[in-house]
Amino acid sequence: MDLLALYKQNWKKQFRHLSAKNCHLVLAVSGGVDSVVLTDLVFKAGFNFTIAHCNFQLRGTASSNDEQFVRSLGEKYGKEVLVKQFAAQEYADSKKVSIQVAARELRYAWFEELIANYKLQITNSKLLTAHHADDNIETVLMNIFRGTGISGLHGILPVQGNIIRSLLFANKASIIEYAQQHHLSWAEDASNATDKYSRNFFRHHVIPLVKEVYQNADENLLANIERWKEVEKVYNQSIELTKSKLLEHRANEVHIPVLKLQKQQPLNTITYEIVKDYGFTAAQVNEDRQKSYAITLIDNITSVNLH
Repeated sequence: MDLLALYKQNWKKQFRHLSAKNCHLVLAVSGGVDSVVLTDLVFKAGFNFTIAHCNFQLRGTASSNDEQFVRSLGEKYGKEVLVKQFAAQEYADSKKVSIQVAARELRYAWFEELIANYKLQITNSKLLTAHHADDNIETVLMNIFRGTGISGLHGILPVQGNIIRSLLFANKASIIEYAQQHHLSWAEDASNATDKYSRNFFRHHVIPLVKEVYQNADENLLANIERWKEVEKVYNQSIELTKSKLLEHRANEVHIPVLKLQKQQPLNTITYEIVKDYGFTAAQVNEDRQKSYAITLIDNITSVNLH
């Protein structure tokens, strides 16, 4: 089955409430092979869409060339192209964040504005990004090493608010193969070839080394991601049940009886799940694991005393 047929099949399975007749899609298109293939697939699937391109003005002429290439895609498919130029480096400097964080914050803030505007005309307006299976594997591995906990194991979600990631079923090789078979042109971002960014290091070194030992590592990881999603659901259900038994609501306060809490197992995990929404970290909970807990949560204020 070719990629287009698989795309249509996956769409019906994952996003059956959205069809070519009842929604408008905003495609985040960088000009790279992933977003170019996504554009072609969405067009051939018969959806109405607008192309949105972010020019972060970080690579001089290359950034301008990418913008012009994306505009040419609009002409090719007969679709509107919206372009936003950002002073990304200035934003990163002023916010004291990395350029990756700056670019992510800037583009998603703009995308939300676009979706909000389209929703005034069409209720089912969604943003499509070109994240694929290889991106998902890299994300999960990075989350494991960063220590994001069980929530990091579900990887990139296919639906997150107004964002839809409809290419997560496809790996990079199948995307490139489709582009070549259909004679699609795309823009190459030179930064993808460097190890300057953490994701590229995993992509170029960690995963290839692992596959030398475990040839089917990527397929196994994708299968595990699906299992971990189910595990997370069971975990969350158990935590909510435990919290409902522990938390005592009194007027505008939430009380937790210390003796009841201390009987819970695993104590650190349950305590963390209770207090994390109040600004506490897992490390802080672990620091107090030898102590008794007296916790009062008032009006959702970050006021939790451990002693």
